[in-house]
Amino acid sequence: MEIKKGKNCYYIGEDENNYKGILTFEEKGDVIDATHTIVKPEYGGQGLAGELFKKLVEDARSNNKKVKGTCSYVHKKLEPSEFDDIRA
Repeated sequence: MEIKKGKNCYYIGEDENNYKGILTFEEKGDVIDATHTIVKPEYGGQGLAGELFKKLVEDARSNNKKVKGTCSYVHKKLEPSEFDDIRA
C-alpha cells in the first residue's frame, strides 16, 4: 500500500482528490496538527487510516516535530505512552 504526500495531506489512491483514504494536516511551526482522517466507506476495515497515521508519526519523528490531534481519530491514536515523544 503506497502512501503519498500531497499538499498538507497523506493519502492512498490516485491523487489527493481521488483517494481511498486521506489524512489532512496543518503545519504550525514545529507542530503538525492532524485535522481530518477520512477513508471512503468502500475501503473501510482495511487498515488505511492506521497506515496514514503511521506515516504521520514516522515523518514527525524524522523531522523532530510534534503532533496534535484535532482529528478525533488521531487524538485517540496518540494516547498510548509510545507517542509521548511526539504528542503536542
